Amino acid sequence: MTPRESYDQFVIRLRQHADLAAALRLMEWDQETFMPAGILESRARQIGALAALVHERQTDPRFLALVDDLAARAAELDPEQQVDVRETAWRLGRERRLDTALVRARSELHAQARGVWIEARRVDDFAVLAPFLQRIVDMERRVAGTIDPSRPAYDVLLEEYEPGMSAAAIAPLFEGLRAGLRPLVDRLRARLERAPLSSGALCGDFALDAQRHFNRIVAEQLGFDFTRGRLDEAVHPFSTTIGEDVRLTTRYDPHDLRYGLYATIHETGHGLYEQGLDRHAWGTPRGHACSFGIHESQSRLWENQVGRSAGCWRHLLPLARQFFPQLANTSLDAVLLAVNDARPSLIRTEADEVTYNLHIILRFELEQGLVDGRVAVGDLPSVWRERMQQDLGLVPQTDRDGVLQDVHWASGAIGYFPTYTLGNIYAAQLMSAAEAALADLDEQLASGDFGALLHWLREHIHRCGQRERAPELIRRATGSLPTPGPLLTHLDRKLAVLERA
Repeated sequence: MTPRESYDQFVIRLRQHADLAAALRLMEWDQETFMPAGILESRARQIGALAALVHERQTDPRFLALVDDLAARAAELDPEQQVDVRETAWRLGRERRLDTALVRARSELHAQARGVWIEARRVDDFAVLAPFLQRIVDMERRVAGTIDPSRPAYDVLLEEYEPGMSAAAIAPLFEGLRAGLRPLVDRLRARLERAPLSSGALCGDFALDAQRHFNRIVAEQLGFDFTRGRLDEAVHPFSTTIGEDVRLTTRYDPHDLRYGLYATIHETGHGLYEQGLDRHAWGTPRGHACSFGIHESQSRLWENQVGRSAGCWRHLLPLARQFFPQLANTSLDAVLLAVNDARPSLIRTEADEVTYNLHIILRFELEQGLVDGRVAVGDLPSVWRERMQQDLGLVPQTDRDGVLQDVHWASGAIGYFPTYTLGNIYAAQLMSAAEAALADLDEQLASGDFGALLHWLREHIHRCGQRERAPELIRRATGSLPTPGPLLTHLDRKLAVLERA
């Protein structure tokens, strides 16, 4: 076959694999949303079987030979075709080293452990999860060693989420960020010691049905297409893509409007990225998100850079009053103080922008310790409490508010956490570039026009797919490689407002 004919066959196979993977994600989405609690074991078996089937198709010797042949003749392909072959060959370089039995066992373990995590949280006892977490750590070490025994196991796991990245590359970024955060946190503590912040403007009694309707409208106004997606509820908010069907989830608090709203805006950011990918390249790397860190940059940009801004709330507050009459006399300044409130918190998902990344750096360092053996699974609750005291001056009194608060490790997602802070770094840098390109952006947001910003992101990030790795994508979009500077500048401005309040 000619290279073009081989490439066409290659794309057909990629899209077949993508359809199977979409079916797998549908089962996983259902497990987190509507699945009856009593069928966990059978669902884990189903997920394991389908994961094994996807792996078998991806590592079929005929497909691997096709990819190897295209990689050898890449110079005969056009640049976009070369991207698809390059990134597929890289991904398959990992997958082809894993046998199907290991993939099945890994997927079944992750599905089982997610259910055990829910029960451990319910009874507030890490000991319920600990045996499963030990099995997961052992499994992930085994997987990493099978993929590439010559490299640190943590780096191999990290690349599942952030291709081309390593702990050594992340550490300087995070150290620079932590050094810049320390004086900001000291300033925040000094501000709180002087007087408490009056930040309850969006607290009270908010009917859940009204919140659901309001949140759906907000997601739609930001640009989410509900003809190709939906919004549901889950214990831990997440989003997933089932082919062209983008599923968002959120959760609500009847006494705090911020809780559901910002979870919804965050997941909408993920959904906008998925809906903004090149649909003509569906199933190929060019139609797939660049990395989890870039994905997180989109959710963080909409949640924090946009969703907590004065311009955005000049538009949102009149809309919110239509659903929640108790906000009729609530001022814009009071709302902005509420949504930008900052204080050390035990819970990562409820943390403010100033302190959030300290939660992530803690997890980044602990999960490296889990993988290389410096931190024992059984010691996690005590190590967690010690680090929280050091970093944030807080000590969780329960496992639910400590080591059990996140589902990631129970889902086998070791190496995922650093993508959150990478996303924050990328988001601030992208927003700074967008503001420079769109001179009247704040006025656009105030008028409810989010389209220009979304278009800019689609042009510079979404439609780029995996043409470049994350650092180069950020450099091309903003003019410089990733740096914590724009994020620290953004946080400094936010803290200055709180200090004046």
